[in-house]
This record gives sequence, structure tokens and C-alpha cells, in this order.
Amino acid sequence: MNPIRTAVLVPALACVSTFTSAGEITIGANRDNTLYSESGSESNGAGEFFFAGSNGFGQVRRALLRFDVALALPPGSTVTQAEVTLSMSKTNAGLRDVLLHRALADWGEGTSNAASGEGSGAGATPGDATWSWRFWNTVSWTTPGGDFAPTASATTPVDQIGTYVWSSPTLVADVQSWLDSPSTNFGWLVKNVNENDVPTAKRFDSRQNAMPSERPILRIFFDPPCTASAANYCVGVPNSTGVGATIGWSGSLSVGANAFTLMCTQLPPNASHVYFFGPSQAQAPFGNGFLCVTGVIARLNPPQVATGSGTSSRYVDLTTIPALGTITVGSTHYFQCWYRNPAGGGAGFNLSNGLGATFCN
Repeated sequence: MNPIRTAVLVPALACVSTFTSAGEITIGANRDNTLYSESGSESNGAGEFFFAGSNGFGQVRRALLRFDVALALPPGSTVTQAEVTLSMSKTNAGLRDVLLHRALADWGEGTSNAASGEGSGAGATPGDATWSWRFWNTVSWTTPGGDFAPTASATTPVDQIGTYVWSSPTLVADVQSWLDSPSTNFGWLVKNVNENDVPTAKRFDSRQNAMPSERPILRIFFDPPCTASAANYCVGVPNSTGVGATIGWSGSLSVGANAFTLMCTQLPPNASHVYFFGPSQAQAPFGNGFLCVTGVIARLNPPQVATGSGTSSRYVDLTTIPALGTITVGSTHYFQCWYRNPAGGGAGFNLSNGLGATFCN
């Protein structure tokens, strides 16, 4: 356990959170390509379109699509929702499910550029992904047709020409993992749920499409990271020992770590006491000291007894906090210790100074 942490007394919390309200950002793809099953040497890295499904000859097309998540979001953010939007611009098939599978290996986008409607592909150039190669012609796929997670991250029915959106909890998890570990971001493989029917192919507009509004986008909703902080404030009036009780903390201000412990020193020996917290600061006379917390107050029961040397600690389980208290990522709360002190005269009780704490991921 870390040593007790206190700060110089100041009239207000010295350091506040940089947490802001939920954010939203839309980014374009930074790579896409098409894999053509009839040839391990054809690609379409620079083309205006990519494909998913089979053509009239039963030849399968799969696409690869990547967004640079780590470049777009602040490190430490929490992704709450993610949506991939694609524009489907040509098809000879009716309603078909199109799947996004997380790619399991890196792949490339070269300068190949298929002619006409781009359904037949073009000769691969260095760095292109093809049905056989992740990077033409130096690094191959483990399995021809692409290495990808067997379970789709998201599925959307695609019918006639129009705009379609993919979203799911698994898609959110993919985006979060790519933010946390950028080196694992290989994007998604786009495929038709049924590659055996003829035809099932759907043509989607790529990131090089002449119409910027039709290019692939990833819309991300997220909670920005926050900066954890803690500082003392208010006044701990001297008690019967001649000094004021001081509240501090040890462990972690991380909600995820769930290792936050309150500590109090300079209490009268064996004093009965209780910790409590609320949403706002105060400095109002109360008992023999000052009430430093206001608003809806939550007590951390049961009461405790200080040691013979006047110290105390209280672990705060953030998973079972009192009903009136809500300690969440980005929230700031104010803590104090109330204690009995008959030897101090007057009201017979006193309070420590206050502690303000901002909790983060």
C-alpha cells in the first residue's frame, strides 16, 4: 500500500479533472483493397471501388478496410459506440448480409487500379494485398482469401444502391482494442455471408472514390481520458490532542483498479469516527470544527475506532458504494472524517479537514 497522501491546505481543490463530456469523431479509411479469388496476382489498391460477394461466374471478391483509430482518438479514451458507413453503388443481387470480420494479419494497399467497373481487378503492384498475398509478392496469407476472425464483428443486410451502417458491441470492442494496441489494427475483412450463390456481389465506394461524401467512414463515440487528482482543502480545527485531524488517501484513483483507501491521522486515541463524502465543497461551522462537504452526503458505514496512536484507514469498494454516492470515471467527490471528542469540550465532536478527489479510468 502506498504511504498516506495529503496536500497543502488550500481554499479550493487544487487540481481538477480534464474530463469533458462524451466526444464524437468521424474518420475516413486510410487503406482499402479487393481480393479476387480467381487470381493471386490481382488487386485494386488505388481503385474507386471494392467488392464483397461473387460475380456471375462464381468468382469471389472480398474487401479489406482499415481506419487509423489511434491517430484519431486521445490515448486512454473509452469507446462507447462505433459505426462503419459504406456507400453501395452497384449490384446485380438482392438482399444479402454483408459481414465485417476483424482481420488477423497486416496487409497492403498498392497502386493497382482496375479498369472500367473494377470488377476484374488489375495486376498487383509492390505492397498490394491479393487473394494469395498480404503484401505482393513477399508475404503470403496463412489462408488464401485473407486471415480473419471466424465470427463477424458486425452484420448488415445490403439490398439496392444506398448507404449502409454496421454497428455492434463487438465492433466497439475492435475499435477499443486498436486504440489501446495500435500494432494490432489490421482493420476488417468485408465479405458476403453467402459466397456460393451467383451473383451476390456488392460494389462499395472506396477511399479513393471521386465523390468524397461516398467514401467509407468510421464514426466513433467516446469518453475522453481524464486526469486523476486529489488535494486537501478546508480546515481541521485542533482537537483535544492540540492538532487537527488530517484526511488523506492511499492506493489508486483509478475506478478500474478499485484500490482507493481513505486514511486519517491525528485523531484522538481510540476515537469513534465515520467517513463520509458528497458532491460539493463547504466550510461551515459544525460541532467543534467545520463541515467541509455539502450536497447529498453518503456515509461509509459502519463507524470505526481509531488506533491508540490516533490513526485510521477505510478501504472504499467502488463496486459497492452507498446508494447515495456514485463514484464513476471522471467524477469528483469530497471526503471528510467526523469523530467523537468529548475531551475537546463544546459539542463533543469534531471533523478533519476535507479531501477532494477526481477518479479516472
